[in-house]
Amino acid sequence: MTNFPKTWSEHDQKVRPYVWSHRFVSYARLLLGLAFLVFGFKRKIFWGWQMEIEAWAAHPWVAWLAYFGLLGVTWEILSFPASFASYRVERSFGLSRQKVGAWFIDQMKGWGVGAVLGAIILSALFWVVRICGQSWWAFAATFLVLFSILLAQLAPVLFIPLFFKLKPLPAGELKERLLALCQKFQIHVKEIYHLGMGEKTEKGNAAFTGLGRTKRILIGDTLYEKYPADQVEAVFAHELGHQVHNDLWKGIFFSTFWIYLGFYVTNRVFGGMQEEISRPLGMLIFFLLFTLIQIPIGVLQAAYSRNRERAADAFAAETTKLSVPLADSLERLTLQNWGYFHPNPILEFLTYSHPAPWRRITRLRK
Repeated sequence: MTNFPKTWSEHDQKVRPYVWSHRFVSYARLLLGLAFLVFGFKRKIFWGWQMEIEAWAAHPWVAWLAYFGLLGVTWEILSFPASFASYRVERSFGLSRQKVGAWFIDQMKGWGVGAVLGAIILSALFWVVRICGQSWWAFAATFLVLFSILLAQLAPVLFIPLFFKLKPLPAGELKERLLALCQKFQIHVKEIYHLGMGEKTEKGNAAFTGLGRTKRILIGDTLYEKYPADQVEAVFAHELGHQVHNDLWKGIFFSTFWIYLGFYVTNRVFGGMQEEISRPLGMLIFFLLFTLIQIPIGVLQAAYSRNRERAADAFAAETTKLSVPLADSLERLTLQNWGYFHPNPILEFLTYSHPAPWRRITRLRK
């Protein structure tokens, strides 16, 4: 590639073992999941679980939750070595600061949150299937969309504080500059928060989170304590661009469309067999088909996301006139987070939610 800095090439060579270690773990987890499904269906284990649980459960709803609870616990046990391997990769390359005990506590928190949210979603699906008849899929998709919006509102006040310490950013010039940018574009935020990433990771990040009154600005201490103020402001302006462009609501709109489409197509493929859907195994098969249908949709969503990231970069460059500091911060973040400057173009097209760093940096510096 022309004008590709030597330091970038050297960095990509340096991080290759790290990236491929994570990919190996991901591929192993995927193969394990496929083996679990093939074994479960071939040996009729999933069917056997359904029969046994329905035989002793006092109510079909109890059987429904018990079935998916057993399925979830079994998968967590089987996949735990892969989760631990991911943690070990981060530790071995010096990117994780967590001791194994602290990491395991976070895992347990995640299991707890997943269990509560999973029980709510599964309960809603159970009653929707039984009450709404052949149109259950439309009501189920509607519930999932509304529930995801609720979770987006609750994330900065309920979920993020479970895993990271949040406290208001100390008063000073940087905070005033960021609030002034928000005021300039009439983006109302309650507070700018210090996100305590440093006690867990060497990586840096910043983000807008929440909706409405729960909207928050989160800046990782691994970013604002190490970067010059103009680079932090430029990164923040990029995130502000998403708010000004209403990218979160646009994303919700497009996700809603794809969810409805996925439910509709899956229901048509499934044949609308109401009796099978009303039992746990039928719903399991339904969501496996739904997942397969979502794979090509994921490619379109990734392409849309890259488009919005380019627009946010352009907004930051035009509003702050800090295109070079933004490019410098992206370069530093890529180095700090051990990312590829130049990933495989095919993987970038199929899976990346952001354009490759070299594209973004080159465009900004031009």
